[in-house]
Amino acid sequence: MTDTDAQGALAEYQSLRAEIDSRAKFQQQIVGLQLTLTSAIIAFGLSRPDFQAVLLIVPLSSYLLCGRYVGQRTAMRWTTRYIDEELAPRVPGGLGWGAWSRANRRPARLLDWFLPLLICFPGVSLLALGWTLRLIIAHQAWYATAGFVIVWVVGLFATGTSVYLLVDVLRRPVPAPAPVSGRAVLPPSPTPRAARPGESVPPASAPLAPGNAEPTVH
Repeated sequence: MTDTDAQGALAEYQSLRAEIDSRAKFQQQIVGLQLTLTSAIIAFGLSRPDFQAVLLIVPLSSYLLCGRYVGQRTAMRWTTRYIDEELAPRVPGGLGWGAWSRANRRPARLLDWFLPLLICFPGVSLLALGWTLRLIIAHQAWYATAGFVIVWVVGLFATGTSVYLLVDVLRRPVPAPAPVSGRAVLPPSPTPRAARPGESVPPASAPLAPGNAEPTVH
């Protein structure tokens, strides 16, 4: 491993770390946009009873933003795996950030990460679906009822998909670095037996490397 290879790996590591930081900031922007958008739609729908059907936008917009949030998190996980598997072996001493982050995972992430996201994305969607359910029952015209039912069912499917995405991220294990291939493991050297009185013990031969056959004596 030359100094040029190590410097190249460090430069790539810095670039990927900057990409991870950028994706983390984008995640916060997605959450902020979700809170702003849903608050505006719900406030508008509740303030004007004649326009409460606009609440059906919330499940669809929440699913789209939830998908973007989970996509950023998945990209960050794969970037971390690339750093551990491809860059760390090329740097003398390794890069301990990935191993440390796996060994020190946040213990309360169910309360301070998963539940807030569950309320932020599918939670408000269920609230909007429950509020608009009476619109389906109140409509007498079959074509209006059919239209509301279709949009409502699509919103329910989008809400269920958002729940699945968040639960899948919570249950998905952190990818462990793959073992470095190409290194042969030599068998342990045999322990020489103590010589008995009047007996000579031949010296222990060195173990053969894998792939090298013992020469045959003709």
